[in-house]
Amino acid sequence: MKIKGIYENWPALPQIGVLLLSLLVGAIVSSLLSTLFLLLIGAEGSGLDLSADALRTIQFVSAIGSFLLPAALTAWLCSGSVREFLSLRGIDDGRVWILALGGIVCISPAISLLGALNQQMELPASLAPVEAWMRAQEDLMARFTEKFLTDESPWALPANLLVVAATAALTEEFLFRGCLQRLIGRCLANPHAAVWITAIVFSAFHLQFYGFIPRMVLGAYLGYLLVWTRSLWIPVFAHFVNNAVAVVGMSDSHLKDSALFSNEIPTDLLPQFSLAAAFSFLLFLLINRLLIRVCRER
Repeated sequence: MKIKGIYENWPALPQIGVLLLSLLVGAIVSSLLSTLFLLLIGAEGSGLDLSADALRTIQFVSAIGSFLLPAALTAWLCSGSVREFLSLRGIDDGRVWILALGGIVCISPAISLLGALNQQMELPASLAPVEAWMRAQEDLMARFTEKFLTDESPWALPANLLVVAATAALTEEFLFRGCLQRLIGRCLANPHAAVWITAIVFSAFHLQFYGFIPRMVLGAYLGYLLVWTRSLWIPVFAHFVNNAVAVVGMSDSHLKDSALFSNEIPTDLLPQFSLAAAFSFLLFLLINRLLIRVCRER
């Protein structure tokens, strides 16, 4: 019995069901592997009690199991060609890579500004328990991030670039842009709706609500990069650059407190930062206009 591509002729909505089941399988696999790893190293405690190396290993395993495995399994079951399903086309035009790099760099100040505004969010008093839970989630993620970035071992920065930047970029793009955006696009036949719905899901998946808006905007840009270039490798590259810059910046004692990385903009500097972000965003629009033109020429 042929299993590969067995659901290829199914409508998009049932194929999303296949993706959801694959996510469940991935979650179980990553949980079992993480538990086995902790047993092998004889770890005592859990969560923040673990060493930075143990946490990085668990995050690596979780990313592979929770993101990459479900995307690959869904593509394998729902298509005769995994490469075609996930848009894994190569791009040999250097202009596309350079423009994608310029785009992700130029949108960063605007995303930082959105992050600073998002952090000012306050819910009505009637939703105080919800806000307390959201704050607790944000604080927990901040403590995990600090655990990674305050590790003073000589291999900490390369390890963080591998796990936090490269692995996260690769696995998340395979799942969200490569798989989910394709399926939503087939359901709605509207690329813009597919891009933004995927971006919303992508941001919500991180459970960091005080960074929801900037992460959603970033996700939408990555989605449009896939639409324009028709290659998943371009959003993977842009996502990696974004993560790598953040890792390097947050690892530096001088840079980590700057507005670009902390999302905390002093009130007296807000007008200047907003003006710089607006100028950078205009460059971003120009770069992407050139990118679209280059992609149409190819």
